[in-house]
Amino acid sequence: MQVISRVNRLGDVTVVKYGYAEDGSLMVSEEVSGPSSDVAYGEPMHQLRAIYSPVAIGELATLLGEGDPGANVGAALGMYFKDGKHALVDLMDLCDARRVSYAYQSLGSATGVTYRPSSERL
Repeated sequence: MQVISRVNRLGDVTVVKYGYAEDGSLMVSEEVSGPSSDVAYGEPMHQLRAIYSPVAIGELATLLGEGDPGANVGAALGMYFKDGKHALVDLMDLCDARRVSYAYQSLGSATGVTYRPSSERL
């Protein structure tokens, strides 16, 4: 996993990473720790993940303005999350609006694990 954004604001630390699995899928992960995580989730650190199939990666690249499905989606993600102007939930909302499918995971010590498969699998 490669870190593409790290923002420390008012005691909250948000780290966004991305990486590829052996099957070619792309994972975008956001870890939030600090007071906001305590308030929102009741735990000191919470992680959200969006996982894109190899087919959806091209759609994601197009969505992020790269236009070319073979473009460097990592660079496009870096620009999207630059300076903490977007959160992973913003990317997921954008994908939902444009029908770019992804699987969703949420992990935390108090909340446990939540998983929703991509619409490609439904």
